[in-house]
Amino acid sequence: MLFFIPFILALVACGAGNTGGQSSGDSSDKKEAGLDSIKNDSNSNPDGDSINFGAHQPGIAYHSAASGISSVVSENIDGNLTVKPYSGPNAWMPALNSGELDMGILSYADMAWAKDGKNGYPKKNPNIRMLVRGNTIVTTGLTVRVEDDIQNVADLKGKRVASEYSGNQILQQITTAQLQASGLSWDDVEKVPVTDVDSGVEALRDGRVDAVFTGTPTVATFTEVDTTKDINGLNWAGVPPEDIDQYPEETVKKMESFVPGIQPATFKDGFLNKEKTLVSYPIGLAANADLSNEEAYTIVEVLWNNYEDLHAQFSWLETWAPEQMFDPEPPIPYHPGVVEFFEDEEIWTEKAEKHQEELLNEME
Repeated sequence: MLFFIPFILALVACGAGNTGGQSSGDSSDKKEAGLDSIKNDSNSNPDGDSINFGAHQPGIAYHSAASGISSVVSENIDGNLTVKPYSGPNAWMPALNSGELDMGILSYADMAWAKDGKNGYPKKNPNIRMLVRGNTIVTTGLTVRVEDDIQNVADLKGKRVASEYSGNQILQQITTAQLQASGLSWDDVEKVPVTDVDSGVEALRDGRVDAVFTGTPTVATFTEVDTTKDINGLNWAGVPPEDIDQYPEETVKKMESFVPGIQPATFKDGFLNKEKTLVSYPIGLAANADLSNEEAYTIVEVLWNNYEDLHAQFSWLETWAPEQMFDPEPPIPYHPGVVEFFEDEEIWTEKAEKHQEELLNEME
């Protein structure tokens, strides 16, 4: 027995070593084969075998939309999309540009800023590419506690306002635009730095700030706070919903200088006590330029052909449809795999091709 035990242990060790070598080879083969070889099961390695998808943290609408997109795509391919949470696109953009992340969901404004290295993006990101245009989202902007009796943005002069939003700079830009639309600047309020939406909302609930950014009023992060501490959004530029048609054009242009594509809109739902004048802007999906053409083509093809399945996933996705997924003049150039898909669908135009070439030249 003393003679055979070491012999048996040696055989077991050799067998384990052979198994490890085979697993490594299989993983490599999967990566070389592309998206179709990714197995959608609990034993797969999400970092090595899936498409990594950057989004906001759970509880934020961007994350809910990303989860819905991931679910539909993963159900229609032999693989999966894995959602990776961050505080916002400013936080995950370096990972996308380097290829650590394969794709992400963000606003059109963030796409433009990331391309040019502006507004929280310290350097240009030449490897960002467009996949599809998504929905137009409604954003509340500055939100206050009802008990504080703050009726207008102008009433915030000298008050504490959440600021900076280091992980998601579009929030800072939106808040700046809303202050400016009411004749205020950051010098007129007491700035209270926060890192992201959650920390800002927590500060409002705890009474450490008097106003804070909130996004779509129906999102759980905001409606949950409303159940314990009654909150409400403030009209943009002091314009009530019934006067939306008289919204000053000069004010809109000033707002767009801070957030490209932003437009006034009315909305009544979620934590809003009544209909309010808010703003809207488009969002979309972006990818790393080194995502294979086959993978980019397949992701867009699945979304295009299964758009109705997206509608049941999350409210933001209810308007996703082929007719709005193609934008002839997006803020960043399309991924070549997506261009191929649009060409196959016979919707790629000379206008789109010219715009594509102009954007690619800007990124050289």
